[in-house]
Amino acid sequence: MYLYDGELYFTKDHVHLLKKEPEYVKQRYHAVTNASFSKSNIIREKMAHDLGLSMRHFNRLLKKYHDEGIPGLRNRSTRPYQNPNHTEPWLEELVIKVREKTGFGSSHLSLIVNISLENQGRRERVHPRTISRILVRRGIIESEKRAKTEWKRFEWGHPNRLVQSDLTLFNGIPLLTMEDDYSHRGWAIRLKDQRDATVINGMKTLMKIKYDNLLTDNGSQFSRKNQVIRKYCEDHINEKHIWTGVHHPQTIGKLSAFQKGLKRFLHHNLGASRNKHDIDRFIDTYIHWYNNGKYHSAIATYPEERYSGQRDVDWYNHLVRNLKLEDVLVVTQ
Repeated sequence: MYLYDGELYFTKDHVHLLKKEPEYVKQRYHAVTNASFSKSNIIREKMAHDLGLSMRHFNRLLKKYHDEGIPGLRNRSTRPYQNPNHTEPWLEELVIKVREKTGFGSSHLSLIVNISLENQGRRERVHPRTISRILVRRGIIESEKRAKTEWKRFEWGHPNRLVQSDLTLFNGIPLLTMEDDYSHRGWAIRLKDQRDATVINGMKTLMKIKYDNLLTDNGSQFSRKNQVIRKYCEDHINEKHIWTGVHHPQTIGKLSAFQKGLKRFLHHNLGASRNKHDIDRFIDTYIHWYNNGKYHSAIATYPEERYSGQRDVDWYNHLVRNLKLEDVLVVTQ
């Protein structure tokens, strides 16, 4: 026994060792010393009460100290030794490989990976929330809480009632994109340049039928004063050409989201490449998946199914083969 500054210690060394410990460990140590040097149950009950512990818990604390010393007084992690719901490393790596190749979100990754597992006859399945946690843990996406704002959704009443159109750039190469407002069905094509005639020819290539209304921004190719777009509207639009409000890109928000997903997909596969053949190939791959394999919760179906009434159910095999993922994902025969 050693007395220092009015407190009891088992050994002199403990005075210095306790200086590095948290305050709660010091309190437990002094309670244990007082209880050990006194055989009175009244003293032990008082020590337990001062620590806010039951006698049963306090007796366990005494045993831990006698077995382990000062480390036995520290709080231990409540993390289980085993987690039956832990994602297997091979499955986590599979998710990462498909993500690196596609850039898809957790719900679409879950669908593709689970189809592959089912094709192998495996029982494992991976939930979108699990994939999201994997991506956050690996630092692939940032975990953040976004303020949710109530938006009033608006859509035109049936396919071809309104088509949105806009230009975007990928690695400096112009892309023309179009999307049906009602069904979210998308079209895209690479252009050799951004001249008015080139853009109009691209629109004719993508939409070979007449539709009711066209929605664009106020770029020069779609300007009210542009005679080329005016002639196109006279020949291909039943009603009118609608322009977005100036500095209000939310008007074509659906198309902007479509463009963002397309360019993210191209970036994952091409990086900074400007190879036109590869760009065309991956645009076709993305458009086929987007229209046939991407489930839109906002419309509770797939774009092609809402647009034409049917979709290509072989979209999964088409996607895997075009991305050359057969060594990672299993296709149906």
